[in-house]
Amino acid sequence: MINGRAKGHAFERDIIKIFQDEFGDCAAHLKRVLDQYQEKGRADIEFNNLMVECKRYASGSWHRPEWWKQCCDSAKGKHVPVLIYKYDRQPIRFVFRLSDLGWHPQDDECTATVDMPTGIMLMRELLEFK
Repeated sequence: MINGRAKGHAFERDIIKIFQDEFGDCAAHLKRVLDQYQEKGRADIEFNNLMVECKRYASGSWHRPEWWKQCCDSAKGKHVPVLIYKYDRQPIRFVFRLSDLGWHPQDDECTATVDMPTGIMLMRELLEFK
């Protein structure tokens, strides 16, 4: 039996590796936010202005509303929430607010779900360097 928490941690590490490959030196500092279990409201990965929540589950077809709420809560209205999820034998998906993409007035409920190449491209557009 696979430990669900270990599977989630491995997915977070995989996403960080993808970010480091895609974004190069600006992502070299990334690591999992280990305080997320002690401090409520922390994202799995904090990448400058992007607050990233990662979810990895065995079965399903769409992101769960509570995942998106958790993601928006971690952004605290000051950062850009990004939800990344994957189910077994399905591709990785990214979720963004339409308002962050400039397509809709501010509303956490209006989202765009995209594949990984499109998600990386959108992150490049949204990422602010400190």
